[in-house]
Amino acid sequence: MPEEVAGEMTEYYFDLETYVKETPDPTRDKIITIQYQRLSMDGRPDGELTILTEKEYGSEKAILEAFKPTFLTDNKFDFIPVGVNLYGYDLICLVHRLNHYFDLGLGFDFLRDKPAIDVKSTLVMMNRGRFEGYQKLLGKTTSGSVIRAWYEVGDWPRILRYVKEEAELFTGKYQVLRQALPKVFTETG
Repeated sequence: MPEEVAGEMTEYYFDLETYVKETPDPTRDKIITIQYQRLSMDGRPDGELTILTEKEYGSEKAILEAFKPTFLTDNKFDFIPVGVNLYGYDLICLVHRLNHYFDLGLGFDFLRDKPAIDVKSTLVMMNRGRFEGYQKLLGKTTSGSVIRAWYEVGDWPRILRYVKEEAELFTGKYQVLRQALPKVFTETG
């Protein structure tokens, strides 16, 4: 069977913030924000950052209900998530929570077939093969672990500032990667 050919492929910066009670676990953590932003072919933001929050929508289920039509379309290339540690956390958490609320039966086949660009391995290589500290290459000064304390006291302004800063840092570095990596391979043969 021939491989599906993509029409328009649309990349989106994609990230989640979650409420973690103890240690991060994508099968238990509660999604409190979903943020995404369309990217141009050179990796630049192409439109506004969309942030769906539990505060605005009232519940995790309502956030997911609002995001479903964007993420789950007939064409798997309509929404190509671009981010860090997507397969290690974000997509697993998203699929698990979608299945929990809507009984969609999304599993490994969905994750295997869903186009995504996870730059974690690239960042690890740029960090001389070290996993520890690879996210510092994005310019982050604050760990996502602070979200728990802010969420518990209802400090949504800080959560939103963090989300916006993280998106800006990522998209800036992603543009550099999109421009630099092709040159590396064409110059080195």
